[in-house]
Amino acid sequence: MTSSSLTVQAPAGRPVSGVIWLYRFEASGHAQSMPLDAPFDLFDPDDSFLWLHLDLVDRLARGWIEKLSGLPAAARQTLLATDEHPSLECDDEALWGVFVDTIEDPEDDSLRAAPMRFVLGDGFLVTGRRHPVRSAALMRQRLDRGHLVRGPVALFELMISQVLGAIAEMLRELRTEADSIEDRVLDDRVHDESRRLAPLRRTAVRLRRQLAGFRGILRHFAEDHADKPRHAGSREAAERLSRRIEELDQEVLEVQDRARFLQDEIAAKLANTTNRHLYVLSILTAMLMPATLVTGIFGMNTSDLWLEKGGHGTLIAIFIAVGASGGVLYLLRRLGFFD
Repeated sequence: MTSSSLTVQAPAGRPVSGVIWLYRFEASGHAQSMPLDAPFDLFDPDDSFLWLHLDLVDRLARGWIEKLSGLPAAARQTLLATDEHPSLECDDEALWGVFVDTIEDPEDDSLRAAPMRFVLGDGFLVTGRRHPVRSAALMRQRLDRGHLVRGPVALFELMISQVLGAIAEMLRELRTEADSIEDRVLDDRVHDESRRLAPLRRTAVRLRRQLAGFRGILRHFAEDHADKPRHAGSREAAERLSRRIEELDQEVLEVQDRARFLQDEIAAKLANTTNRHLYVLSILTAMLMPATLVTGIFGMNTSDLWLEKGGHGTLIAIFIAVGASGGVLYLLRRLGFFD
């Protein structure tokens, strides 16, 4: 075995340690899933190219990467690193970097970030991750349905496009949710939609953060390597992806602005309702204050209390309390408190 090829040998019924899947692409663009026990050479100069997807947690896969002398040292270091900062670098032979993806988990829609590492050459694409990521899973589904891919750059561009398509679908769901919240907020009845709005705003922030990572590395790559014909295809792909990302980023910004507007509407509506309740409570308090004073006076256990002796004392006290409350109500009306 040479340092640039990995011959797979594993017990029957068990996957090769560290290798998640391997695809060979013919010159026509058809993808063929290769057995995990088949030998391969990443740097075979024939017309086909390979996509190797690795589990970077596995120490055997990491050990193989360390010995893969056909890759630039910086590219190997990127694959083996544990940081999550987006990056995109190249030399005359390869292109490598990190982009922020999301964890692929059907039971978890929280959009938890996970880095996706890659090295791209003329006849190969090596990708690796520590957690299942959305871009690789979506791309594999597309290949299994027979999608044609003409080269490593096209494969990588499609992977990013799959993620951007998933983001666009999430944005459609966010807009639908925002429409539902807006209909209830504009209803005459009081609805506190803050609980529904908070996840929407949180998702929009995470999507924009993810798009910012994509946009930053692609824009810098297109600008820094504009004078390198060797990477003209990669630069064109980066420019196409950047335009798509700008469109999605604008949509996310619109969703965020709309969410802030709805939050202000909800806060204003709740504040108005609270003020009305406080107004009614203040009127009732003012009306009942004289009656409370009257009942307090006649409830004192002191000598010479008025109406203590004789008939109809309780009834007279009630009339005094009601009359006092009526007088306060009349005064409030005269002062314009009911306008």
